[in-house]
Amino acid sequence: MQAVAARAGVNLGTAFFDYGVDGTFRRIIKRRQRLFESGFALDYQLKASARWQAETAHIVYDLAAKTYNDLVLRNAGEAAPLLLLLLCLPQEPAQWLECNERQLLLRGGCYWSFVTGNVTKNVRTVRLRIPRQQLFTPAAMPDLLARAARGGRYGSIDEK
Repeated sequence: MQAVAARAGVNLGTAFFDYGVDGTFRRIIKRRQRLFESGFALDYQLKASARWQAETAHIVYDLAAKTYNDLVLRNAGEAAPLLLLLLCLPQEPAQWLECNERQLLLRGGCYWSFVTGNVTKNVRTVRLRIPRQQLFTPAAMPDLLARAARGGRYGSIDEK
């Protein structure tokens, strides 16, 4: 998250306690040759997993039902939206990270979703289908922050 935020010119804060929010992105603006936080922020919850599947148009991930309900309730309207970030790690842990004197390489795509829908009665999981074009990149950050400022959300689900 730090590398993407830094490249996008966005401040990143992390939560001290875990109450369902892992961190916050804060938009930086320039006014009269001075940079400062704009007042628009976007909270996120990060999941990293090797348990995901790639379909032609979607990344499929089974999210814990409790976490799903937390996201849905937060994104239901009045509160600032909460973004789900899913880091899709390779199946083999030895492939997750490569470090040497020339590079630091983290493997696996990261996808975003504003999870919306109805609270589930499921006790275990809810299957998410995140559109593959919702890749979390530095180029995506301005649009995500603008949507958060407007209260915009999207995502899709398929209960399991």
